[in-house]
Amino acid sequence: MFMLLQILFFVVILALLGVLVWQAREQRSVVVGLAVLIAFLPLGDIPLAENFRILGTAIMAVLIVCSFALNKSRQFTWQPIFYAIVGVYLLSIVGLLHSGCLSFANKRIDVSSPMIIFPVLFSMVQLSKRNVMLLLRFFVWIVILVCIYGLLSYAITVYEFSLKAALSDGKRFSHFFMVFPLAWHPSAFVIALLMALPVSLYLRYHDGKQITLVEMLLAILLPILVTFMVGARIGVAVFPVLLGLGYFVYCKFKPTLKWGLAASGVVAGLCVLFFVIPPDMKNHFSDQLRLDQRNIAISAIQEKPILGWGTWTQHDLMSCEERRERVGAKTSQVFSHFHNQYLDAMVQFGIIGIAALLFLIGWIFWIAIRKKHFLLLSFMAMYVIVFYFDNVLHSINWVHVFMFWLCFLLASQNHLVERKTQ
Repeated sequence: MFMLLQILFFVVILALLGVLVWQAREQRSVVVGLAVLIAFLPLGDIPLAENFRILGTAIMAVLIVCSFALNKSRQFTWQPIFYAIVGVYLLSIVGLLHSGCLSFANKRIDVSSPMIIFPVLFSMVQLSKRNVMLLLRFFVWIVILVCIYGLLSYAITVYEFSLKAALSDGKRFSHFFMVFPLAWHPSAFVIALLMALPVSLYLRYHDGKQITLVEMLLAILLPILVTFMVGARIGVAVFPVLLGLGYFVYCKFKPTLKWGLAASGVVAGLCVLFFVIPPDMKNHFSDQLRLDQRNIAISAIQEKPILGWGTWTQHDLMSCEERRERVGAKTSQVFSHFHNQYLDAMVQFGIIGIAALLFLIGWIFWIAIRKKHFLLLSFMAMYVIVFYFDNVLHSINWVHVFMFWLCFLLASQNHLVERKTQ
């Protein structure tokens, strides 16, 4: 039954891709490349998806470069904000010399390569407004399909095995979503899904109704439901912020939005009652591992607050038994980062690192507010929270999704800025 469901899932995605290409009419090669990449954005922390994302980026790069070469105008629209992005990337490369971890140089360059690739690629392409809207709607439908597929897989698991097996700790997420073999890490998956919330609000209430009310409600309610089903702390923290921003921006213009937000609140409240209150969910919000990592990071920052320890030193700092005893660490697990972008920036690069990160964040917020760019504002508001829970710039899954959306929204800002609603 799972096999049939998977085949149907991919057939529908291919059909959506065909419809998108047919509707594009122009820039079809670029649209295909972007659509392939978008199709894999909501797949979260999936081992095979990492390879598909890299493949999708390669396909997109080839198509965009070819399109750029064949275009007689060849406009290369490099934006000033891209200098800040590349600057943060180069800071991590310089940090390798400071830390002496040159053996990690290849890994570092590979992991953070989207910070170079996407600014360059999106400087080569100028999408029409029609194609921007088509790609956003394509993303909304990908998210809806992924959620429906996951819910159906979950229902089949409950039917074929038992409710206890479907809800058991460590298996909950892998039984819930069975497109590929999964790691137990739903955060990236959920954040990619929740991006559909501001996108669907934008398509429904800005510059004409690009999607129906049903599509918008599905794109809001299904990711929220999935967030609580998989127990993702980041999603629980993020979705109220996204809903609040949507209410602030659009509700004063469109009173019907109140019903959508009210329905979202009801569903979220039910999810809290049934999925967050049980003991196994409460454990997700009291994480001793994260507390130990935070204490170790603060201890390291106090020793080298100006220049930091250098790139890729987090693992060694967490492995130091003397330091672990000093801060009273109660867990034994060691990671390559501190699950906190702000702390990681300070540990690796000191005050310079955190200043560079905050400067980049502030510049993006300034662009979003000055130009009334609701999608960019929602995106950064979401990731400011995500940065507290995880290290986005040191994970191929995180940095790939983050840089794609950031560069796409910046490159398309002339088509996506807010206008006064009549």
